[in-house]
Amino acid sequence: MDMDEELSRYQRRKLDKARQMLARERGQRWQSGLRLLFLAVAVGLIGYFGWRWLTTPRQPKSGEEVKEMGREHVTNIKDVVYNSNPPTSGPHFSTWAKKGVYDRVLSDGYLIHSLEHGYIVISYHCDEPESGWVRRVLAHEGETVMPASDSAGLDPLYSMTFKPEGKMSVFTPDKAPEGEELPSAFEREECQAVVEKLQPFVERYERVIVVPRINMEVPIAVTAWGRIDKLDEFDEERIERFIKAYHNQGPEKTIE
Repeated sequence: MDMDEELSRYQRRKLDKARQMLARERGQRWQSGLRLLFLAVAVGLIGYFGWRWLTTPRQPKSGEEVKEMGREHVTNIKDVVYNSNPPTSGPHFSTWAKKGVYDRVLSDGYLIHSLEHGYIVISYHCDEPESGWVRRVLAHEGETVMPASDSAGLDPLYSMTFKPEGKMSVFTPDKAPEGEELPSAFEREECQAVVEKLQPFVERYERVIVVPRINMEVPIAVTAWGRIDKLDEFDEERIERFIKAYHNQGPEKTIE
């Protein structure tokens, strides 16, 4: 083998190595470029969504917050003054009401226990407020609230009269405690139309109660544990929003 041929092989090997090094450098530059591109895209997306989050108006919480009054179990609520009408927390009975549309006034003692279990209570009012049954007391910030239940002076609404048949201290609409006769206003066609509009909420959700209420300042009030929304008229979207926000969110988690 002559020197020219040997030199040619040496040059080819050197050229091959140079090509390999160049290819590696190009690959490294390509990978670095991709990493920089991905980083730029990530920073851009974070910045965009961060800007959207900061500039998007916040959806206010549904209803109003009501200061909690505890979770004590009692057998009589005659001397209890709740801080909202209807109440959203406070002393209550050991028995609670299950889902359904009730045809009678239920004691707050039962309903508050239901709220504790994550129920939503929709109270509707078809009577004139300010009846003779109302005993008004002065509350914080000059508010006027109802004592215990809205039909003051009626023992069934103050005392736990229901006696459960089984182990569970609970009742349903078909086995509800005896109640006082509702004013004739609740039998009016307009009032029954409201009840029909509220019925679907009971069908769509696991823990919703619809119940008449005497001496309430608004036609409809929706309550959850520590929350209340008072409506001057039926508003399906507003009620739905409240239910979705607080349904099954009570302080006592139960499987029923």
